[in-house]
Amino acid sequence: MIQALRRNTKILLIIVIVAFVGTTFLVWGKGSITGSAPGGVATVNGEEIPLERYQRLYRSYVDFYRQLYKERFTPELAERLAISQRVVNDLVRETLILQRANTEGIRVGDDELRAQIEGIRIFQENGRFSRERYVILLNRAKITPATFEADQRRELLRKRMEATLKEGVKVSEAELRQAYEFRREKVRAAWAEVEVQPFMAQVSATDAELEAFLKQNSLQFQQAERRRVQYAVVSAKAFATPVTDAEVQAYYKEHASEFERPRRVRVAHILARVPPVGGSEAEDKARAKVEGAIKRARAGEDFAKLAKALSEDPATAGAGGDLGYVAPGELVPAFEQAAFALRKGEISREPVRTPFGYHALKALGIQEAGRRPLKEVAGQIKEKLEGERSDRAALAKVEEIRSALQDAKDFPAEVRRRGLEPKTALVARGESLEGTGPVQSVEEAVFSLTMGGVAGPIKIPTGYVLVKVVETLPAAVPALAEVKTKVTDAVKRQKADALAWARARTLVQAVEKGEDLLAAAKRQGLASGDTGFFSRSEPAADRRVPGDVMRAALLLAPGKVAEPVTTPQGVFVVRTLERRPPDSAGLEKEREELRQQALEAKRNQAWEGWVLSLRAAAKIQVSSSLSPAAP
Repeated sequence: MIQALRRNTKILLIIVIVAFVGTTFLVWGKGSITGSAPGGVATVNGEEIPLERYQRLYRSYVDFYRQLYKERFTPELAERLAISQRVVNDLVRETLILQRANTEGIRVGDDELRAQIEGIRIFQENGRFSRERYVILLNRAKITPATFEADQRRELLRKRMEATLKEGVKVSEAELRQAYEFRREKVRAAWAEVEVQPFMAQVSATDAELEAFLKQNSLQFQQAERRRVQYAVVSAKAFATPVTDAEVQAYYKEHASEFERPRRVRVAHILARVPPVGGSEAEDKARAKVEGAIKRARAGEDFAKLAKALSEDPATAGAGGDLGYVAPGELVPAFEQAAFALRKGEISREPVRTPFGYHALKALGIQEAGRRPLKEVAGQIKEKLEGERSDRAALAKVEEIRSALQDAKDFPAEVRRRGLEPKTALVARGESLEGTGPVQSVEEAVFSLTMGGVAGPIKIPTGYVLVKVVETLPAAVPALAEVKTKVTDAVKRQKADALAWARARTLVQAVEKGEDLLAAAKRQGLASGDTGFFSRSEPAADRRVPGDVMRAALLLAPGKVAEPVTTPQGVFVVRTLERRPPDSAGLEKEREELRQQALEAKRNQAWEGWVLSLRAAAKIQVSSSLSPAAP
């Protein structure tokens, strides 16, 4: 909760610029998705989805995954994630929903759209919407205000349609009890593992098998486009010079505003959550819960104890709801406004509504605004000045040698002549050059340069780099000789898995005929054990048992044995020994949490079913020329 309440400007900027990056990763349904769209990327019931919208959303997906996976995000991973298909799927889905919203007469007014955009904090200055900042940020992202506003209007309309559909969904008492039993019913099982590794030493692979496997699994071994580069790193540390105390004092005096500390409040809260589509009943219940907590706290009960007992924020409840000291701009607006209006020790008189639910607040401490003393900031000033000085010197050095390196016929020789160490590398997207770290601007330069081109100076954490592209290797499946070790391992693993599975299947048959699983496993020298009781909400105490094996046991009747379960560790045989129904008295303790979870699950199921029904009845054509590389 604290991570959600505190603002993360970088992530918020991505959300704003992307406008509606989706996380609805559905597979294609059984609607009529055939043929080739006459224009754009697809048509949905005759309505065209323009290529420009596809390209924008595709780029946002790529940016999202780059931030998620960082250097591990490669073209191969992008292909496995099927980003292009997901983007088209989301656009088709959105179009279907908005078409139905239009049929139902659901609209989003200009005032509502304006309030939505003006409420986005990253477009605000001093708490007020700034048109200038709005335009600047959109220009940086190469999105026009008209396009962004159209995206926002579509997203508001989609959300309204979703809320309308979900509002009528309810959870019965029988469904609630079923959810409780599903969550808390316990199972005990016996298991045995047939390890795969010993079989690896027993199998071999012929060249013919390797060739066939590589051909059938070419994408698994395909190498991305790569660039061979020569480059030179100019380290700023090489130009470091000491900074005097007098220089530190002068900077502190001349930049006094940098060291002004804003007023901060140490605040604790009690949260009663309200689901996004909880309806008036959930609103009333959450507000009443917080009102009761406020009344008890203002009557003298310990706020921290109340938070531990009542708060639905698991991140802070154990600490008495304490969020620590917060400064202006770190919290969502309604929460911040209420927190900074409190005096030390004061408790909010009314519940505070935020997107997360209702809160009771208490100010635990106040730090008034003031300037941080020199002794407290001297170290960071010295580090800043030294860094700036060495950085300027490194940049000057790079600028001095750049033209010579651009014109040099022998790049490495010219680098050496200038007193630097030349480096060479063969890199794909997502890989970083030795000595530069994973810097996006370096990757962009490497893969945008023409053959023989030189880019730089490019800023890196340690200084600057100049880079030259000397060879381009297109994406391709390598010859067997280049990846023979990897292919051999894959073929042998496939054979070893098959042998391990066959042995496990023999064990299953023996157990089905009446043998005791643990006794048979011990006789064969297999790792085995008893899971003890576990449930879907409480994993087995025996950490050797993988989740897939536990899930298999949860589906079995007592005495039954599952088909062998293949996992990365080995092949498992599992037999359910007994099932234990949950204590019905525990339902009351979990009733509200379970009700909310069951309601949300049922609403989501209803929503997804409704969308799939739209898809099944729709005429959808997707362009046959669409490619993930198109943008």
